Amino acid sequence: MNTNFKNMIAELKATYVSLYVEAMDLNGQLEYNKKFDERLLESLEVYYKDHTIFIERERMNNWKICEPVDEDCLRTYDFEEVGKILNIIMKHLNKIDLKE
Repeated sequence: MNTNFKNMIAELKATYVSLYVEAMDLNGQLEYNKKFDERLLESLEVYYKDHTIFIERERMNNWKICEPVDEDCLRTYDFEEVGKILNIIMKHLNKIDLKE
């Protein structure tokens, strides 16, 4: 796993104990594989409590947060917590020199 991803996951898990992150690069490598290249990051799934947050790269530095396929909708009382999670993620993603 790349250093930046290790730092991101460590920060997330220090704040949110029941959180799980899965990332995939454009070559189909997952974040825990040696061949994973964060510069080719394609998508990131965050599982927290009953929610799934799916972040996907559309173009070089253009990200979208997709609506989960499941029925676990975010409620207004979840927005603040999910916003904090997204802030941590985006802080680390912005440090990556992305490549297509």
